[in-house]
Amino acid sequence: MSANSLTSILNPFSIRANFFTGLVCAGLLAGSSAWGGRIPQGVFSLGNSGNPVPPQVLHNPNVTGCSIRYGWKDIEPTEGDFQWDWLDGEVAKVAAAGKQVLLRIMTQSARPGWVSKAVQKHGGSFFTWEDGGETYSIPVFWEPTYLDKKKNMIAALGAHFSENPAVTIVTASFANARSEDWNVPHTPELVDQWLSLGYTSDLMLDAGQQIIDATMEAFPHQDVALSIGTSGTELDPSPDYLARTTTVWAWNAWPGRLLTQVSSLSTFIPPAPGDKGSAWAVLWNMTPQAGAQMVFRCINDPEYIVNHGVPIDPALALTEATDLGIAYKVNYIEIYQIDVINLPKVIKDVQASLLGL
Repeated sequence: MSANSLTSILNPFSIRANFFTGLVCAGLLAGSSAWGGRIPQGVFSLGNSGNPVPPQVLHNPNVTGCSIRYGWKDIEPTEGDFQWDWLDGEVAKVAAAGKQVLLRIMTQSARPGWVSKAVQKHGGSFFTWEDGGETYSIPVFWEPTYLDKKKNMIAALGAHFSENPAVTIVTASFANARSEDWNVPHTPELVDQWLSLGYTSDLMLDAGQQIIDATMEAFPHQDVALSIGTSGTELDPSPDYLARTTTVWAWNAWPGRLLTQVSSLSTFIPPAPGDKGSAWAVLWNMTPQAGAQMVFRCINDPEYIVNHGVPIDPALALTEATDLGIAYKVNYIEIYQIDVINLPKVIKDVQASLLGL
């Protein structure tokens, strides 16, 4: 579906009505999930990529699930050669503890070297930028070879895990320059580079639809979570255009399957329903199929990222941030593992609020 074919449903004042009508016509109940239960609800403990889930999390009754992150280069070190042992062990451990798994494969920060070589071999383009004194280079988001390799990996991942009922959420990403969170660098000089490489909104929308389709097809029993954000008006018609258009398309193409997520929950996000043109406003329009992730940990952060650099007690920071997220009617919140372990009282309160207790 092209961007132009979506014009009639992109009026921000009519989105919710269109969503509701579409769900009723499809005979769906808001809150249903692919496994036949409700959309996963509660606290998900977010660990570092490749690190095992510790017993303190597994034994915490106020944790619904564990967000397991693992590198693409680790499960497919060479093309077609999949190594499942580590993931199998972690998923089994979480399942044995009676918790759910949110599965996230790191497709940019842990992209295999052979993928980049394949892109180069086929004459693909790379986007290069500096951040924090480091230089990064990625295949452009719409690069055909990169997309094909990524879709093949997703298909293999689904063949291995889609029948496991412990895996309830799988993430998808297509506008992710570094992590699996939405990130389209768009400072003025980078906009010029994007445009010189052929960037168009339609190319981005097509890339997003390819990845979402591939993930939905590979995981027919799971909900698929897409972390959204914004980009500059020099790249797209509006900062929220890509996220809004993609989520509306996915809502209609895959009824009841998409979970829209914003991964920058903090004490200074706009209160619900969000500022016009923001990712949070898009999230509000996607409720009840919505989730959130903390922007960073609260414990042991001397920069107080969650509170915009202003010193604050970690428990208060987590409480204020999650209260703002819950006001957006999200079903689940990913909270950094260090906070889950060290702030049990707050975790208990957040879990109770998310479960409506």
